[in-house]
Amino acid sequence: MTVRGEEPTTPACLRRVAARPVSLGLVGLSLALAPLMGQAAEPAGTGYLDRGLSIYPAGPGNGNERWSVGGLWQIAPMFTLSYERGLGTGFSVGAALETVVLYNQLGGGAQWAAQVGPFSLGVMAHLNAFYGVLGKAFIATTQFDATGWGLLFDPGVKGGLQITNDSWLTLQIEAYLSLYQSQKLGTLQISPNAPSYAGLGFTLVVEYAPKREGVIYYGASLYHTATNYPMWMNVEATPESEPFSSQKIWYLGVLAGYEF
Repeated sequence: MTVRGEEPTTPACLRRVAARPVSLGLVGLSLALAPLMGQAAEPAGTGYLDRGLSIYPAGPGNGNERWSVGGLWQIAPMFTLSYERGLGTGFSVGAALETVVLYNQLGGGAQWAAQVGPFSLGVMAHLNAFYGVLGKAFIATTQFDATGWGLLFDPGVKGGLQITNDSWLTLQIEAYLSLYQSQKLGTLQISPNAPSYAGLGFTLVVEYAPKREGVIYYGASLYHTATNYPMWMNVEATPESEPFSSQKIWYLGVLAGYEF
């Protein structure tokens, strides 16, 4: 279940100037200044950051790393912290934390990406462990005493495209698999008998690097998951109801943050 500006305008120095007759003197001057102007004259949509990106499929690049902090809002707002390191030949590994005190998720994973024409395409997989508690986090109460924990597996694919000289767009599709979940409601403890498929998530993210160093990211997500994925967040399990429902629901999420 892992909840997304005005598009920056291309700098004036990157706009293509209409061809016009010039003198030999101007041609010579242009050639002399070419080495100094090469980077500024690079057409929009080319070039990758020296330290790379965290969400874009190509990743931070061999030997580079990125830390990211941000927020994710699905069913509840959560603080996010993630780390990614490039290993070369398209591979990268990373770890991520999501927390709202009542729900805490820590996981790690890897991805591989390759350039196909103008697109960066990748595959990924993450294993996450979660733990949550109600009735004990802020004010102890016996009115709703619940604890939940489990293991989640999220494989997926990514597709990315550089849309301007300092902006990248990524579409991410994840499948959500519950390997194990357990929840304790008072003295009642409930757990599914086997792993289960919980649904899909679609996330569209823009990464914007105005100074081509730190990166601002923002986006939106669409989810279609079981009402109890993980069951801790929706608390569908009660003594009077079906503990685990296969019914799936649609809901939205937004995310934003900063990569450094």
